[in-house]
This record gives sequence, C-alpha cells and structure tokens, in this order.
Amino acid sequence: MKHFAYISLCLALCLLFAGCTRTRINGFRVETPEAPEVEGVHTYMEPHSMSYRFSGSMNISPKETMAVSGSYSNYSSDSLMEDSRKFTARGIYEFGGSDVNATFDWFSKASVLLFGFGVGYDDGIYHHLKLGFNTSVFEAGVYVGFFHHYTELEIDGSTCSTWPCSDDDNWSSIKNTDAEFYTSLLYGAYASVIVDDFFVSYNLSIYGPNVKGGGESVSSPNIYSHYFKSGYRISKHWEVYGGLILSFVDPDYRHFAGSAGASFYLK
Repeated sequence: MKHFAYISLCLALCLLFAGCTRTRINGFRVETPEAPEVEGVHTYMEPHSMSYRFSGSMNISPKETMAVSGSYSNYSSDSLMEDSRKFTARGIYEFGGSDVNATFDWFSKASVLLFGFGVGYDDGIYHHLKLGFNTSVFEAGVYVGFFHHYTELEIDGSTCSTWPCSDDDNWSSIKNTDAEFYTSLLYGAYASVIVDDFFVSYNLSIYGPNVKGGGESVSSPNIYSHYFKSGYRISKHWEVYGGLILSFVDPDYRHFAGSAGASFYLK
C-alpha cells in the first residue's frame, strides 16, 4: 500500500511539473588511489601512557587501468509504475603515479588496550579511530573512519525529462567530468611484530570510490590495499621504513606500489 502511494505521488508530481528527469549511467571513469594506510605504534608503550607521531612517506607505482562494473537501482525505462530494478554501469579505475603522504597519530594505552586517533593526507584527507592491543613483541587492532579523496570523475550516460521514457528518442546523451572531493567509508586492520628496535607490519585498508552522476549513485567495487612494511627505530624519536603495497579490486585485478618514509615521535 505504501509502495502504491509512493508511485502515485511520483506520477502526480511528474504530470504536474510536465515530466520527471531520470538518468541512466552507462559508464564511468575515476582516479582511484590506494586505500590510505593506518598503522599501530610499532613499539612497546608503557601502560597508562600516550604518544604522538608525525609521518611522511612517498608511494610510487606505474600507471594502469582496471575495467570494473557498478550497479544502481532505478525505475525501468518503460513505465514509472513498474518496480525498481538493477542497472549495470561499466567503469574504469585509474591507478598509479607518485603520491606524497603525511599523517598525524595520537595513541593512548591503558593496561594492554591501545586507543588511537589519526588524520592524514593521501590524495585527499582521511581521519579514523582505532582500537587494539600493544605488547612488547606484538600489536594488532582495527579502525574505522572516512576518506575524503580528491579525484577526477567522468560520467557517461543519458537523461530523459518526459514521461514515459520508453522511446529512445526521448533520451539525451550526457558526459560530465568533475574534479572534487568524494567521501567514502574507510576501515581495516593492522598488526606488527616487534623485535627490539625493528618491526615488521601488515595493514589492510578498504574503501569504495564514491561514484555519483545525474542524481544517481553507483555501487562500485571496493579497493583492498595490503601494506607490507619493515622499519627500524634509529633513535628515541626517529623511525625509518619501507615496503610494498598490493591493491586488489577483485582476484583478477591487482596493482603494485612501493613505499618509503620516516616518522617522528614526540613521546
């Protein structure tokens, strides 16, 4: 009953305003950086203590593209009275290039539990909260936040402003290119093995590019970035590290990148 009332209201508004504008997204192209890395503290922290860290790094990788597909729901092209259904849009993810990253992290440790907050820049601004544990030889945790990534998005599709949109002649082609900030959920997990001043770490970061156009939002595939890194604490305050980044869109598509950087700890 509610579904019928909604459809009736939409139909009445369409007739009142001489047509509803509807959009079909046939394809998209979007610049897709690796999911930003979120790390542990890489060393043993005394219980009931805090630490602050500033980090800078560079990622380098070859440029390449990946063919993907996304989906979105809309009313069928035959009638607004029909149920909504899934449409598929073909897309291209663009990876690669040189990126400079900068982060600030705050850590607070209880007895074993470690709490953290971080903000950084990596082709956009990201921020997160993390929860884990920290011992003298091992640490691990999970995190969640948001990635406001700056990217160029190209949409290829068509629009219709008449009803019903069953005649192909009623559809007009559109092609828009915008460069702006798009917000995506960022989440993942991390783990580190600590041996004196050395550490080896693994991090998994996940986000899905936000693809929007003509009032439609496309559900696009997630990007899974795996960070493998090793480093050394050269003094009380300074740490250097390097490693490999392996990003997956699905098992058939993967992208490799190298990373190196340094961190400065206030405590």
